Amino acid sequence: MNANREQERIINKFKNLLRELFQFESSDLDFGIYRILNYKRDKIEKFIQEDLVNKVEEAFSKHKDERLTNINQRFEEAKQKVIQSLGEGAFTPTGDLKEEFKDTPVAREFLAIKAQKEEVQAIDEIKLQVFNDLYNFFSRYYEEGDFIPQYRYSIRGHRYAIPYNGEEVKLYWVNSDQYYTKTGLLFRDYTFKVRDYKVIFRIVSARDELGSNKATKERFFVLDDKIPVELDGNNLIIRFQYRELSELEVKHYDIEGGSNASKQEKINQKSYEKILEEIKDTIFQGLLTQTRNEKPLLLYHISRFTAKNTKDYFIHKNLKKFLSEQLDYFIKAEVLDIETLERERFLDKHITRAKVVKEIGESIIDFLSQIEDFQKRLWEKKKFVLKTEYVITTDRVPEEFYDDIWGNEEQRKEWEELGFEIPKTKEELKYRKLPIDTGYFPEDFKEKLLEKLTEKADLDDLLDGILIKSENWQALNLLLEKYKGKVQTIYIDPPFNKEQDADYLYNVKYKDSTWQPCLKIEYGLQGIYSLTEEAYLLDVIITATGLLDL
Repeated sequence: MNANREQERIINKFKNLLRELFQFESSDLDFGIYRILNYKRDKIEKFIQEDLVNKVEEAFSKHKDERLTNINQRFEEAKQKVIQSLGEGAFTPTGDLKEEFKDTPVAREFLAIKAQKEEVQAIDEIKLQVFNDLYNFFSRYYEEGDFIPQYRYSIRGHRYAIPYNGEEVKLYWVNSDQYYTKTGLLFRDYTFKVRDYKVIFRIVSARDELGSNKATKERFFVLDDKIPVELDGNNLIIRFQYRELSELEVKHYDIEGGSNASKQEKINQKSYEKILEEIKDTIFQGLLTQTRNEKPLLLYHISRFTAKNTKDYFIHKNLKKFLSEQLDYFIKAEVLDIETLERERFLDKHITRAKVVKEIGESIIDFLSQIEDFQKRLWEKKKFVLKTEYVITTDRVPEEFYDDIWGNEEQRKEWEELGFEIPKTKEELKYRKLPIDTGYFPEDFKEKLLEKLTEKADLDDLLDGILIKSENWQALNLLLEKYKGKVQTIYIDPPFNKEQDADYLYNVKYKDSTWQPCLKIEYGLQGIYSLTEEAYLLDVIITATGLLDL
């Protein structure tokens, strides 16, 4: 009975890992990649519940011939024959047959059946090793709710390794074969079900940093201070804010030291306790406090929700190749290691074990890589330019447009915010280099202005600066075709939060969230910026023009 429970525990541990990998707890989410997961969920569930165990049983069935049928019953019958023929004194207190009786016919029959029983036990142990092997392999790439593909080897004390082909110098970073895809926080509803209840986490207020700047004050997920919890029938809506904390809140949550993640966990614990206080339904309370991954269910989902919204994300460029190579190495180094090979008696069973680990591992890798490849295709899909505007100084604008410029309050307000001296009359615009942002004007104004400016010159010849507001990888691909072979230098994420210094040729005083990750292209363009899909947005577009030499 204990052996059966242990077998069930090991198999269920691996099944639960697969459910984590395929995010089964997010089955109620119906957006983005979750739609693909939901589409394949039935197929994956069948694999986990039925195919997985059946594949292992079928693979080892060839090792269980008729000799091993009803082995436990036959063993007990052979043992009773020994007792009836030689007496109970034929066995030692530990159940072994005494040496002086081993040459008798009845004893030889007993020893033969005992060897067969040991073989069955060995096969069962090796079958369980298959599930342990698969768990050990896939769990090393799974961390805090995300799949982290890194080269990991656990032999000779070295946990990590890098691909190396004999180069004299090897420059390598851990995510070199992955796309960094985080362009902001998700801030989407997070839903999970427990029995007949649905729990919804919702962001009702958020103040996010712009871009990937990590130098701003820390922000955390905290319960909404107005209506933190609302129970509508069987729907529990939990409202969160994402913001900085006051000094009193820092003391309340006891987060004056430690990492950002540890601080958020302390806040999560307080939020969990507060939510339970608000729920008067004792049955629902009991469901939310049942254990999941060694945490109360509600706290588990709060932790996962806050981590998912703030974690950096990567997409592997070729996950199937990576995991397949890692699986081959794992089998050779850790499944068929030297100690296993030395156990010649059951070597053929361990070879079967290795084959099954490879077969099942490859099936799981196929599932994972299909999902990863779909995300990769979405990421690599060429983005549309959603909006293009121009920044042109007034001395280059024909006077026929001055009435519209002079009467534009938004443009005037920006000049004041940037510290420009406002002319007394519109005629003075001709002698000033005030930046005109076409984003503040109607579309027909921009079209007429561009048409007028390009009557005698090509637009590319007129512009001497370009600013693209986008994720870096997408921006570089947008530039690639037109500027290939023409770009001398690219500065990504230039310095900020500094005092102006003679060493810097552009403004480095921008503070925290007023700065935006930008590209400076040393090509000589000026005055155009674009917004692409998944673009970063600035409160004031001109705040990044320290790069443009206007």
